[in-house]
Order: sequence, then C-alpha cells, then structure tokens
Amino acid sequence: MDDPQQAPGRTNRSTPDSGTPDSGTPDSGTPDATLQTRRMSFNGAAETYRQGRPPYPDAVFDLLAERCGLRPGARVLEIGAGTGLATGPLLAAGAHVVAVEPGANLAALLAATHAGDRLDVTVADFETAELPGGFDLAVAATALHWLDPVTSTEKIAGLVRPGGWLAAWWNEFGDTNRPTLFRDRLDDVYRDLLPAEPGYLQSRSTALDSDRWRQQITGGGWFADVSVEVIEWNQTLTARTARALWSTFPNIVELAPPAREQFLTRLGALIDSEPGGTVEDPRLTVVYTAARTDARTATHTTTGATT
Repeated sequence: MDDPQQAPGRTNRSTPDSGTPDSGTPDSGTPDATLQTRRMSFNGAAETYRQGRPPYPDAVFDLLAERCGLRPGARVLEIGAGTGLATGPLLAAGAHVVAVEPGANLAALLAATHAGDRLDVTVADFETAELPGGFDLAVAATALHWLDPVTSTEKIAGLVRPGGWLAAWWNEFGDTNRPTLFRDRLDDVYRDLLPAEPGYLQSRSTALDSDRWRQQITGGGWFADVSVEVIEWNQTLTARTARALWSTFPNIVELAPPAREQFLTRLGALIDSEPGGTVEDPRLTVVYTAARTDARTATHTTTGATT
C-alpha cells in the first residue's frame, strides 16, 4: 500500500486564507440544493471514497489527546463519520464512539471495518438523529460544513457535557504557500475542463476561513476558547492514487463522463511523467477545537432525555 503521508507537523500560520479548488468543501454561497446533492454524493460511491481519501495525520489525534481529553474510556460523538477515516484512530485511542452517518453505504463500510463493542453506528442525518447526551467530545472530520450553521451548534452543545469539547477539522488538498511544478501543470487541465474554477494560487479555502468557523462555533455562547491548528504534511501520489482521490471531489464527479475521464487520464499522465512516477503533493489539515461552556444549557431531542 502506498504511504499517503510524510512529515506532518504543526504550524503557527495564523489566519491563512488561500487554498485549492480540489477540497470539495462548499463555500457559503453554494445553493442549498447543490449542497444536499453533494452531501449525499459520497454515499453513491462509498468504496471509491474509502479507497481515494487519505488518512488524517496522527498529529490531529495527538492534539485531541492533549487539548480535548481523548483517552481510553472517553465518550466521543462523531458527526458525519463516512467510512471511518477518523473513527479508527478514535477507537485506537480507547474511546467509545457513537458515529452518526446519513449514508447507508458509507455506514456499512464503517461498521464492517471497525466493528467492535466500543462503536455504535447510527444511520441518520445528524439534525434528526436521536442520540444520548453526556459526551466528552464531539468531532466532525470534514463534515461540519454540511450542517445547518444556525441550529447545529446548539444541538452539538446539548450532546456534549459542560467542560467537554468540540473538534472540527478538514484536509486541505493543497497548500498555496508551497507551489509545485505539478500544480502549475495541473492548472492547465483545470483551465481546459473546469474553466470556472480558480487557479491553484488564486483559490480560496473554506477550511482556512477562521473568522467563519469561530463565529459558527461560538454562536449562542455554548462553546468558547476556540483554538486553530494548521498541520502541514505531504501526500505521495501515484497515477493510481491521484485518480482515486480526484474521483472523490464533487467538481470532478459532476463533470460529464467523457470530460471526467479526460481529466483523470491527464492527471495520471502528469504524475507518470514525473521521475519515479510519483509526486509529493502538499497538504494541510486545519483543526478547530473549542470548550463546552457552563454558561448555557442547550436542549436536544433524544429518546427521552433533556440536557
């Protein structure tokens, strides 16, 4: 198996605001109908998603242990668990995980891969799921952007005990502070087949919009003490792994089949032309953590409990 990560490390980059056109994370102007379609598009290609997306850096889970109390016995709510890219490391840390995933196909892969007595999988939209309260930590790995920004924070707060934590993070598939010849050449492919997309160096990152996420996380006063960490790492790409990864990005999935195949073929050819047939492609993982306050009591719908 190809090693997808190399040399992860944290950086104190304060409020970076540039990113890539590849993340698939919608911005605040994406229409609601498009959001819903994209939100469930991964479920229709669950195996492609499982094969294509790289793991999160170990540094994410080190941070959760240091700051958010991730430890053996911790009760963790995972929102939008997908195929379990974050679930596995949470379980490896000894946590008891309740994973909420709206896509039945994704949830089936999650349950099959990580089956055990410390994992409960709920197949439902987070907004309508009936869940117990009293969690030590709620996490959303590449998922918070799919939730209603007005109502979701209150529901999360109702499920996390005072003194507990919320952590949300995203992989950013590129880093404009580390330009590469591969990305310059890939821009030509984007210009030909996705001309409305910004170039690599001109794109803007939703994950790195710290003002947006601080406002959403602290809205209502249920969470405070927000911290932002940016973890730098590289993903080693081959033509095969690049095709698998780009096949999970909504803007590529939404291309007409001939154009999509042309994009993926040209992408693979760029990497095959590199020495050794591999590319070191920069990555960022942006992690937001916040403490549950004692100041407010949120309510949530469960099987009969009110917090």
